[in-house]
Amino acid sequence: MVRKLRRAIPWLTAMVMVVPMALLGTAAPAQAAEKCVSAPTEYLWYAKVGSPYPKTLRGISTTLYTGKQSAGAKAGANVPNGSYVSIDRSIASFSPSPQEDLDGHGWRSNAQVDASGGYDYCQAYHSGATGWTETPVVQGRYHAVRPCLRVGGVLECGDKWYVDFDG
Repeated sequence: MVRKLRRAIPWLTAMVMVVPMALLGTAAPAQAAEKCVSAPTEYLWYAKVGSPYPKTLRGISTTLYTGKQSAGAKAGANVPNGSYVSIDRSIASFSPSPQEDLDGHGWRSNAQVDASGGYDYCQAYHSGATGWTETPVVQGRYHAVRPCLRVGGVLECGDKWYVDFDG
C-alpha cells in the first residue's frame, strides 16, 4: 500500500502543476472596461462627425458627435427601453498623418485600435418609452472613438473610429 501511494504522489503533483498552467494558457483575452474619461466642458456646440456616421446599428440610426472646441466626443440614438448607448475610446492616442493634421481629424480601423492597446467604453442606459439617449462626453483629442448600441442584449458597434486632431 505504501509503495503504491509513493508512485501516485509524483503523478498527482504533476497533474496539480500542469492543469493550472493549461488553464492559464487558454484564458480569454481581456475585454474592454467601462471607463468614462471626461472632456473639458464644451461651450459652443457639438457637430456630427460626418460620413460614415450616422450609421445604422441594431436597426437604429446612431450618431457620433465631436466638440468644436474641446475635442470631446459623444454618441446618441433613439433607443427602446432597456437599451444602452455607448462610446468606445482607444486607450492609446494616435498621431496625425500630414493630411490628417491639415484636416484636423482622421479615421482608424478596428485592427489599428486593437494593435494600439484596445479601448475602454462609456455608456448611458435608457429606461422608459423609446427616446433619445446620449453618452457622457469623453475626451476624444488624439484618441479614436466610435458609437455602439446594446439593444435586446445584443451589442453592435461602428466599424470606423473617428480621431479629432484639432480640438
